[in-house]
Amino acid sequence: MRIAVLVYGRLNACAEHHANIVESLGQPVDFFLSSDNAPAPFLQSFLRLYNPIAYTNAPIHYDADLGRYPGKRHETVIDSMTRHFINKNRVVSLLEKSSIPYDCVVSLRVDSFFNEKFNFDDLRDNTIYIPHGCDFVSHAINDQLAYGKMDVMKKYNSINPILLLERKLSIPHPESLTYANIVYHQLKVQRVPLNYVLIRRL
Repeated sequence: MRIAVLVYGRLNACAEHHANIVESLGQPVDFFLSSDNAPAPFLQSFLRLYNPIAYTNAPIHYDADLGRYPGKRHETVIDSMTRHFINKNRVVSLLEKSSIPYDCVVSLRVDSFFNEKFNFDDLRDNTIYIPHGCDFVSHAINDQLAYGKMDVMKKYNSINPILLLERKLSIPHPESLTYANIVYHQLKVQRVPLNYVLIRRL
């Protein structure tokens, strides 16, 4: 099985978590990265340890104000959420440019620390696999980690928050927008018991 891992966001814990991430995946994988303006020491550590097929660390600039839509929750940080979705879009664009036909694609953060291994057996069509927990509110779903077949993960990562907000399919909230995107693309969700935690620095 050929697997791509799409890494997005901060690289602060990339060196400390490398061995754990590789062990949890359980087999050789190809990494892709979209971060935005990560400090040089973190980026160099990532490039050396993960040897990505392709990456970008270009600063993110955007004009859209996702906070102008109704329903914003007090804990939502609009700038972080906007960058989160832009990085997910950018990294899946790198995957598409590679033209490599992967059997499975994983989307994750490198501040994830896993207490067990992934199970990539018997992946079903039109199904996205997301760990239990971290949904936070109703009509929302864990936005930290997901995997599935390549066509499914292209839809998952290619989220258009403005489209979803304009159509009133979600509030400006990361887990809610992630859930709305899954519903919009009519993907089936399989929740999996993959135990992990987020630790930015060990």
